[in-house]
Amino acid sequence: MRGTALRLCAVVWVFGYILVELGAQVQGRTPYGVMFLAYLPLLALGIVQSVGLGLLLDHLESRPGWQRWGLMAIAGLVAGAVQTLADAAWLRMLARMLLPSLQAWALDFQPQRLLLVLILYTWTMFLSVALLWASRSADSARMNAARASAFEAAASRAEAAALRLQLNPHFLFNTLNGIASLVVRGRHDQAEEMIGRLADFLRSSLSSNPSALVPLDQELATIRAYLTIEEARFGERLQVDYAIDPELRRLEVPNFILQPLVENAIKHGAAQVRGAVTISIAARRGEGGALLSVVNRSGHRGGAPLSSEQPVEAEVRRGIGLTNTRLRLAGEYGQRAWLECRPLADGYRAEIGLPLNGMADAA
Repeated sequence: MRGTALRLCAVVWVFGYILVELGAQVQGRTPYGVMFLAYLPLLALGIVQSVGLGLLLDHLESRPGWQRWGLMAIAGLVAGAVQTLADAAWLRMLARMLLPSLQAWALDFQPQRLLLVLILYTWTMFLSVALLWASRSADSARMNAARASAFEAAASRAEAAALRLQLNPHFLFNTLNGIASLVVRGRHDQAEEMIGRLADFLRSSLSSNPSALVPLDQELATIRAYLTIEEARFGERLQVDYAIDPELRRLEVPNFILQPLVENAIKHGAAQVRGAVTISIAARRGEGGALLSVVNRSGHRGGAPLSSEQPVEAEVRRGIGLTNTRLRLAGEYGQRAWLECRPLADGYRAEIGLPLNGMADAA
């Protein structure tokens, strides 16, 4: 900010002394440029005093307004008087020693002219202070706006992280419940395998940034790690199909955005029927964006569903996973992304729409 103050004060004083030079030329006092060169020490003094007034304004920032501006008015008058006296003394010295042509004008003491010079110098001091105050106010406004934007971005990231991390207890409850079920049924080897896969999954999950955007390929790797846990629980009853557009594998998506959809498909698909269930995970281009879908379909091999479809739909719509998914999409993309869930004749479909402006660079 001191560099800005110096530049502003220099501009004001250089412009002022250019006007003095033009006045001298009009009155024919000195050759071209001589008056400006003669005033260089006074130019430096004016800049130094103006910068000093700016520093004083900063020092008085914590004072009440009437004190701050009252003291600044006194300081400005004093600086103007100092500049006026220096002007008179310097010109008299130049007239006697270097520029005799100025003697008739510089050595002739005229109170009216001295008062006019005092007014002009004081006005210049106050003009410099006003410009410094306006510049700092503008800089402060820009800094506050940047700070507000940074706080808003940080709040959005914190909210996204909180929503993402809320899924861990939800997922852990379902997984630990599945492990307990295996233990109760005496399937200890499968329970032990499921615990090992859970440890691997959590290790990779907790090491990632919960609010980051990741390539779709990385998100699918997380989903595959999750599904290996569920395969240990359901065995051959669970079938998983992938249909991924190769061009979308580099699409950046919110970290862990598909996991709650897959988890709901397991919970309200495989866990609700006696027969086989197929989970289909797809990514394709749609009109205006990318479409990511998770569909669970029941083959009803070995029995009917364990619960009716309408209660399942209501429970899915109320679930924390889908609620958080909608909030995360809104926080990251606003109105450009959406989540749609609807029942099918033999299962359920959840689909996410994303804009196509987040394609990760190829490796």
